[in-house]
Amino acid sequence: MITYSDGAYNLASGTRAAFGALSDDLVAEGLPPMTSRSGDREPEDQLRIWYERMTLTPGNRRVYGTKRWQGRIWFQIHPDSVGIPDTSNHEKRRANDLRAPYNSDTAAHRRAQVLARNHSITCEGMGFREWWHWTYWGPLGTIGAPASAGGSTTAPPVPEEDEDMRLIAWNGRAWVVSDEKVAYVRNDRESLQMAKLLTKQSAATEITNAQLTELLFILAIPWAALDATFKSQAFDNESNWGKGTIWSRQIAEGHEDALRDASLARNLYDLARSVKAS
Repeated sequence: MITYSDGAYNLASGTRAAFGALSDDLVAEGLPPMTSRSGDREPEDQLRIWYERMTLTPGNRRVYGTKRWQGRIWFQIHPDSVGIPDTSNHEKRRANDLRAPYNSDTAAHRRAQVLARNHSITCEGMGFREWWHWTYWGPLGTIGAPASAGGSTTAPPVPEEDEDMRLIAWNGRAWVVSDEKVAYVRNDRESLQMAKLLTKQSAATEITNAQLTELLFILAIPWAALDATFKSQAFDNESNWGKGTIWSRQIAEGHEDALRDASLARNLYDLARSVKAS
């Protein structure tokens, strides 16, 4: 059987059964079972990932490649690739991104490639340097979660709700804020569109000084996080200090000194001066 983590799931019975059978074959040979960390993607999720990793205006950010969508050239600004919306096999309920040892060039991965042929599965991601991306090419079957089978882990869990993200506006600037991430929203159409998509808001919520102070206190977000994203000095996913506009609590762990040493805001008044000076 295949297991799922991080809210991953496969709603197509054909996909689920094929990966489960392949995982059983691997276990029968003494290899670890397969675990999916990312399976189906709903259209809104694919769009969200697209806007996180692609942009029309890369500026000085590192570009990993380009793709054409809606008649325009988009620039990839994230090291991980993403399929064009409406074309991804994650959206088509055929793909799984697998955990180790089936995510890199290992002996288990090579054996899985051989056994996968018996189940109409290939490691499609090898074609674009994503060894974790596997795809099922057979009939999808019924779409829907299976009935409970005595606690079997083959049944996909109900996907978790997105983080409680909110689009806020303060002092003429805007951020997307959650308990895990902060992202500065540039004043351009593309950035605003992505922010509205992420938060499911039609417009930013204007907040006062007191409301901002209370929000950051409740979420335990440092003032420096807002200032760092505003100044493009956040420690981003590419580990490029001084270039990121997204602060992540997980990535920021271990970099508290960098935030403190970067002359960033430590309170409301510092942040107000920073915003006003720009």
